[in-house]
Amino acid sequence: MKEPRREKVLRRGSMQSNNIRWHMNNKLIRKLITLSLVIILAAIFGATTKSFYTLRNIQMLLREAAFVGLISLGVSFVVIGGAIDLSSGGIICFAGIVCARLAKLGTPAAVIILGAVLAGAVCGSLNGLCITKLKINDFITTLASGYIFSGLTLFLMFRDARGRIESPQIKNADFTFFGGHISGFYFISIAWLALAAVVWFVQTKTRFGLHTTAIGSSQKSAAMSGVPVDRLKLLSFVISGAFCGLAAAFTVAYQGTTYVNLGSGMGFQAVAACVIGGVVLGGGKGDAVGAVLGSVFLVLILNGIYKYGLSTAWQYFIQGAIILLAIFFDAVFGAIAAKRLEIKSQLDETGTKSREAGGHSNA
Repeated sequence: MKEPRREKVLRRGSMQSNNIRWHMNNKLIRKLITLSLVIILAAIFGATTKSFYTLRNIQMLLREAAFVGLISLGVSFVVIGGAIDLSSGGIICFAGIVCARLAKLGTPAAVIILGAVLAGAVCGSLNGLCITKLKINDFITTLASGYIFSGLTLFLMFRDARGRIESPQIKNADFTFFGGHISGFYFISIAWLALAAVVWFVQTKTRFGLHTTAIGSSQKSAAMSGVPVDRLKLLSFVISGAFCGLAAAFTVAYQGTTYVNLGSGMGFQAVAACVIGGVVLGGGKGDAVGAVLGSVFLVLILNGIYKYGLSTAWQYFIQGAIILLAIFFDAVFGAIAAKRLEIKSQLDETGTKSREAGGHSNA
């Protein structure tokens, strides 16, 4: 009687091991597909435009990708956890005016950047509290709060003697230094890649990251396993807001000013970058590497539109089409992978039962 029980335990362990291996392989395949698309796009644009492979263009591509990428790193925590954050544009706008106000006061650069990050984190915490404590839908909450944060920005904007909004130049050299570069490579690009490595480690190697993925896979199962769902969801929105604040600080430092539509459309682009990189809407799949690849892919598309002299209307059309295609691909890819895993598990189970039957007959 002991032997069959032992075989049953071994079979369960084998099935769980197969499940883990399949998920790891699927994540790798998804990243390789996005990386291949990035390489193909770069090859096409490089062959059809004269200035694509210039060092200056590559540096600017990295800077633009870093702006989207920093935001998508924060948003990836929310999406992996099974929610969505559409308030990024409003948070960036609000954190930008906080930056500009502190800079005009002559505040030290470190304090200005910290102030922007804290402003973003506070906005994110408000989102998280509405979702976890008031139980308001995350889509509705973040969509509405994005408008609220943008409205608050208007109250704080600089105005001339007649009350008209203006965007004065920031002359705080210590702060604007962070908008600069080293040998053409911008500080925001360096910060983005460094933070991407940190975020990847947190999402894949720490309890917080693994629990966030578990929540996205099945919130009910995670809660039954003792995972503090509401606390981790709140923390995910705080992180998302903080990354928006950091992106705003680098952008205001680069431009030397801020304006009322700073960050406009960035909520959409950040989610798009995550989806393109394999961070699946609905949660449970994806990491920082996918968010990075998605950001590069998205910026390549926008850069190509600019290089070809196409209308900006194509930006919205192509971004929307890419998101739909990515979601459709993930659905099909996930269904195929799940079917293959089910078939393999059934074959393993059949083989195990056959061995058990053979062992009993020999006995």
